[in-house]
Amino acid sequence: MSDAGTTHQSGGDDDLAVFVDRLAAAGTDQPTIDAQTQIHHAIATGATPPGIRRLAEALAASVAELPPPRRPVEDTASVVSAVHDNTLVVLEDFDAAATARAVAALLADGRRVVVTGAVPAQLAEVRSALPAEATDQALPHLPALAPAELRELRRLLATSTPERRARGEQLLPPESALPGEVEVAQLCALAAGSEAAGDGTWMLPTLLADLDEERRAAVTSVAERADSALADMPPRGEHEWAWQLLSELIYERHRAEFDQILEDTAEVIAVLDRTRSEPPVTFMAAPPPGAIGVLTRYGEFLAAGGRSRSYFKSAAQREVQPVLEVARIGERQPETEEDIERITEYLELVERQARVDVACGELGVPVPADENELVEINDGLAKVATAARAVGALRHDVLFLAPDSPLAVPDVEATQQVAAGILEFAVHGSGVDAARRLDALADELAELSPVTVRAPEHEQAIDALRERSGAGYAAALDALGAARREAQDEQVRVGLLERLGEGAPRLAEAWTALAESTPAAPLGFAAFVPVEPLLSNVPPADSADVVLVLGAGGLGVERLLLSAVAPRVVAVTGGGDEVDDPTFLSVLQRASALVIRGPAKGGRVVPFNGGAARASTPVGQAGA
Repeated sequence: MSDAGTTHQSGGDDDLAVFVDRLAAAGTDQPTIDAQTQIHHAIATGATPPGIRRLAEALAASVAELPPPRRPVEDTASVVSAVHDNTLVVLEDFDAAATARAVAALLADGRRVVVTGAVPAQLAEVRSALPAEATDQALPHLPALAPAELRELRRLLATSTPERRARGEQLLPPESALPGEVEVAQLCALAAGSEAAGDGTWMLPTLLADLDEERRAAVTSVAERADSALADMPPRGEHEWAWQLLSELIYERHRAEFDQILEDTAEVIAVLDRTRSEPPVTFMAAPPPGAIGVLTRYGEFLAAGGRSRSYFKSAAQREVQPVLEVARIGERQPETEEDIERITEYLELVERQARVDVACGELGVPVPADENELVEINDGLAKVATAARAVGALRHDVLFLAPDSPLAVPDVEATQQVAAGILEFAVHGSGVDAARRLDALADELAELSPVTVRAPEHEQAIDALRERSGAGYAAALDALGAARREAQDEQVRVGLLERLGEGAPRLAEAWTALAESTPAAPLGFAAFVPVEPLLSNVPPADSADVVLVLGAGGLGVERLLLSAVAPRVVAVTGGGDEVDDPTFLSVLQRASALVIRGPAKGGRVVPFNGGAARASTPVGQAGA
């Protein structure tokens, strides 16, 4: 399918090349040869002039004797409407004034018109007859700009606004100098509410932001220890006593009792663990008062080399005898130094257990019913001790964060909040830091251009940073992108106008005035170029919309190569022109061109498809 389409297109291009050769065969002058060469090149490069193709199609339809297209029979409102709907038009019996009015109407419609003719005087006459409002759009040549550039200039002028024209005086910040949208959004979210903070823990970010890095790191380390210690505390719901005790300790209440119970519970647990596998110590009766002291002195006696005797007992042995008589280690009565140490340790353990029970009552700690509960209480007391030290350190550090620090940590709850705030600051920064960063970004952005040349969108971005509005900044970035495109368009418009003004200053001024006074005004021009130079230098494709040929009745068939200039051909004839011989006009007759008769004949529109001319052999050859 693709190959067939390509072959068909290639065959069509070959037919067009033959058609061009047949038109050119009617003339031998150099302009005809030049035009023929240029058109052949355009066809070979795939840029066939649409006017040539449309003329060939119209003539091919006439040779095939297809029914002619429907033509209006009523008076046309203007030449403009006829050109809108027809590619081939004849203005019959149009004098210079009427032709000038037709050109002016096409200009008012924004058409790019090339007016040509074999007689320069005719061109000058029509140009001089143009209405005053159209004279500035008349040129003795085509604009120097390339078609694409001219099309871009017309677009920019037609869509120009006062705001866009003002871009030429504004200095927009480069895109690379703008803070990133994501960064700003994060900073704005972090800064939200921080600047409206009052006192208490809300002042913490401000105080931390003012510290040097070393001091802030030290405070963060203390906060980490406090946060970890509090997180390690027994659950409040099941161990309220631990949290109540912690609250007392941070104010140094019951410190001595707490230290003693912590030591006692730890020692009891250690002794129980150490003696778990040894024979138990028991007493047959209650030991006499002062038993621990007596056992201690007797242990020292044995350690110093003293010996236990059956007769002539030493004073230490006699003193300890009542204790040893009621004590048992397993099933035997203690005798050795090691036995004395076991009994002493046991009695000390009993005393410690008694002290633990008393201290528990004083401190609000549950009295342990067994060893497992004692272990649990000792673990809780150790965690309370760690938390108390960490909380105390944090309360001290926070109180002296700054000479005039308004922040205090009165209780455990406040400690938790402050510790969490410090750690949040360490991980994510602070709202204060974020606010300061946003202000710094706003200052940097403001320095990019003086106020006198600053774009409103630039000001919008600065204001959004100062107002901590991430959404406002995102909108400003979008607006700046649009402003940058407008500035680029304005720069291109100014540059193209300057280049147009170098060769056509009045046209550049006229277009500028039209764009400023009438937004979206149609911008056209009329280039008055004689036939020969026009054929010698056929303008590039899309250089013109209409080629208007004066004196068409006196031009040869070869001048139909002028259809390469524009997609639409308008032939102008005066009264008495003959069309019997193969001429420019007779070929248009065969192609069923639309005829608009001049004012003297009522301005009626008729189909130009006379039967006699259709049978003319030379024209048939030209259109074959």
